Parts: sequence; structure tokens; C-alpha cells
Amino acid sequence: MKQVGMLWLYNQMCHMVETEVKLNQLGLLRYLELDNKKVIDVVGVGLKYFPWRKRKIQDHHIDDFELVKPQKYEIGYNILRGIEVKVSKSDFKNGFICTGTNYNYVLTPTKLISPSLLPKGVGLIEYNRYKFDVTENDLEEHPAGRPYTIKGLRVVKRARYRHLPQFHIDHVISTIAQRRTATRNTVYKQVIEGLTDSELVYCITTQQVLNTPKSVT
Repeated sequence: MKQVGMLWLYNQMCHMVETEVKLNQLGLLRYLELDNKKVIDVVGVGLKYFPWRKRKIQDHHIDDFELVKPQKYEIGYNILRGIEVKVSKSDFKNGFICTGTNYNYVLTPTKLISPSLLPKGVGLIEYNRYKFDVTENDLEEHPAGRPYTIKGLRVVKRARYRHLPQFHIDHVISTIAQRRTATRNTVYKQVIEGLTDSELVYCITTQQVLNTPKSVT
């Protein structure tokens, strides 16, 4: 069901989605016993637009920047949407992240739990395996539309927006980015092995030879 949650987050216009991400919860106050986890099942990063007057404190003083009639504009900030997957009532009672992202959701099979059991501000998404279906939309024809048409998912209770420190958000972005750049050695090898331009291959391999320290005899 984590993959289902990922598709749903992409449909919420998240541009980065990842599973099993450890959140930076420094300074975060927990008021519930259920809020006892540090690693979230699925998290997405996307833009939320705010009026200029609601810009963040660090944007009040910017070097070499001036905007004529700033009240005319909205500015986008990265926010976090998090999903915790619960497949049984005992799993639900074990706890989950309730406050670690800007929008916190729980994804469960249909009718597993009552919305009234969820903490204040936490949303509920129900998954109906008998009705579930997903198709990919044509983004070339509708570039601003949702990437998928998903059936069998229903938002029973909407999550409430929570303000988070910017460094909490930056931590998630950095974690996802590091995971994606961890494959750079693999990409490098694929490029070297797949090059058909003999001159380019020669230039790269020659540079490697020149940069290789010579052994002392």
C-alpha cells in the first residue's frame, strides 16, 4: 500500500516522493502516545503558495532583491505531505507519525478505523481493494493536470495544515536528494560503457590515466 500512497501524493502535485524517510523532529512537541515514530512510510515534497504578506521570516531581508507591488504575487514554499500506512487495528495502535509533516495522513483499508479515532488535524485515506484501479493521464495534452486517475481511494477526513520549521522540510529534501545521487557511480559506468563516440571515450579515459597517481618504484 505504500506504492498506492506514493501515487496519491504524486496526484497532490508533489514533485518528490519517497518511502521510509527519517524525519528531523528536533524541537517537535508530542502530545499523544500514538505519535511515537521517527521514520515515515511515505513522504512527498510539493509547493504550496502563500500571499506575499505571509512569507517566511528569512525572506524579509534578502540581499539585492526588490519586487514592485509585491502584494500582487503569491510565493511558493516547499511543504511536506506524509502518509502512514496501517493495515490492521493492532498496527494502528502501535502508533504513527502525527505531527512530523505539514499535512499528515493515515492510509488504511476501507472501514478499518473510525475517523474519530484519529488525532486532531490528521487526515484519513481509505483504500478499497475491490474498486481500486489506476490509469496514467496524458500530461502532454493536459500538462497542469494530475498524472493519474485513481479509483478506489477516498479521502474520508482531510488533514489540517501544520506550520513546520524550514529546516525540518530541508532535511527531507536533502535525504531524498542524497538517495537519488547515491546511484551516480552506476550512472557513470553506464555512460562510459554506452558511449559510441570514440573520441569522447578517449578523452575521458585519457583524463583518468592522467589523474591516476603514479606508483613509486
